[in-house]
Amino acid sequence: MLCTVVLGLPAVGAVLAASRAAVLRAVDAERRRIERDLHDGVQQRLVALAMLLGRARRNRTPEQAGALLEQAHQESRDVLTELRDVAWRVCPTALDSLGLQEALGGVAQRCSIPLRMEFALPPTLPRPVETAAYFVVSEAVTNAAKHSGAGCVQVRLTGERSLLTVRIEDDGRGGADPAGSGLSGLRDRVAALDGRLRVDSPPGGPTTIIAELPCV
Repeated sequence: MLCTVVLGLPAVGAVLAASRAAVLRAVDAERRRIERDLHDGVQQRLVALAMLLGRARRNRTPEQAGALLEQAHQESRDVLTELRDVAWRVCPTALDSLGLQEALGGVAQRCSIPLRMEFALPPTLPRPVETAAYFVVSEAVTNAAKHSGAGCVQVRLTGERSLLTVRIEDDGRGGADPAGSGLSGLRDRVAALDGRLRVDSPPGGPTTIIAELPCV
């Protein structure tokens, strides 16, 4: 028995190393995504806001100054909206207070195309599983709305005590790259929980993403 255990240690070590590497890749991909959102979105809007306010200060015509201030006011509201979206993607607080189903309701509200969701969940899920499921749905839906040309997205979450299955399907043009940064980041996030992510996206569509997340 002792010999068997010792011989099994390298395999266990390899599994742990692979899992640790997946966690590190997922964290790094998340960090890059947050940096990109802040740089390309929030930062650019703040620069535009500063320019509008500067022009309003320098303008000697009350009517033009008023129009510039109105633009600056709208820009400030847009900045706040984008900041809330970034904060939500970093840490969806609704998961803490309302749970997975309500948090995903926020994703549906912010989606720019029709989104239908179905739930058949157990009473409780481990928090890491809820978090992973949330990010899988959020990222997949965002990609579909931005890049696929889809007219609608369907999301279905089904679970039992041992496994949560997340299925996202859109009717877009297909051709999603499973090795792309977004899907690779999701795969690493799922793999960190010993789960599996499958992507089926033939040219012409549809695109189907399935994540299987162990709950034990």
